[in-house]
Amino acid sequence: MSTALIIAIVIVVAILLVLAVRAARKRRAERELERQRLSEQAGGHRNEAEVHASKAQEHEQAAQEAAERAERERQIAERHGSKADDLEQKL
Repeated sequence: MSTALIIAIVIVVAILLVLAVRAARKRRAERELERQRLSEQAGGHRNEAEVHASKAQEHEQAAQEAAERAERERQIAERHGSKADDLEQKL
């Protein structure tokens, strides 16, 4: 082989190695950007889920209070009904 051919092969291999390294770095940077984007998106979803959980807890508490109020009113209605029955029997 001639010296020029060997030098040409070495240069081509070196260029290919440099291109391969650059491509690998570019892919790594793209993956990192995608990971960051997904991480931010996941954080947004977590925040939204926390807001929904908080609202659900508030609604649950309101429903519990309404159920307790309804039970108290039912008991009052029963007492009034009993008093009405007693008054009717006395008449």
